[in-house]
Amino acid sequence: MVLRNQQDSIYLVTGSVQGGKTTYLSQLSELLKKRGLKICGFLCPGSFVAGKRAGFTLQNIKNGKQVALASALETPEWTPYKRFWFNPEAFTLGSEWMGECLAQAPDVVIIDEVGPMELEGSGWSDILETVENSSVPVQIWNVREKLIREVMKRWGIPPASVIRIEEMELSQAAKQVSETVKRNMK
Repeated sequence: MVLRNQQDSIYLVTGSVQGGKTTYLSQLSELLKKRGLKICGFLCPGSFVAGKRAGFTLQNIKNGKQVALASALETPEWTPYKRFWFNPEAFTLGSEWMGECLAQAPDVVIIDEVGPMELEGSGWSDILETVENSSVPVQIWNVREKLIREVMKRWGIPPASVIRIEEMELSQAAKQVSETVKRNMK
């Protein structure tokens, strides 16, 4: 496979806060699977208590395995960051899952989400670097709307690679990603 500019293979899925980005990614991954593409990576669905975000779960796209990623409640031996406590075991497991994922030569890798931690060099930073330097035809990152410009600048991602969930139907996104996979596999 010919190596190319990886930034041309990264899509940023974005939308409003709690606007359904993870749900969109989950549904997009299913559509891409139906198109015959090999998809792997992870999603981070959130949980709510009394209408407030209570935490996040790390979910393996390939096999559905899950582990607690973050909690709004102070949790011993977890790492505090902003208003959440993060499970170090989830980051270790996420890295293992990504290693298994890349060993299977996927067509698309999904990373939910790239945010403040990654911009500061923690969170999924190591995974982003590994995937960025791989030959994966397409990467899809979930990014908060308020961080989209900063992520684009940091990783050199062009504006044409942004998928705004409020503006692009799932079928259109699946078609665009599928076409990019085909183009990048030449």
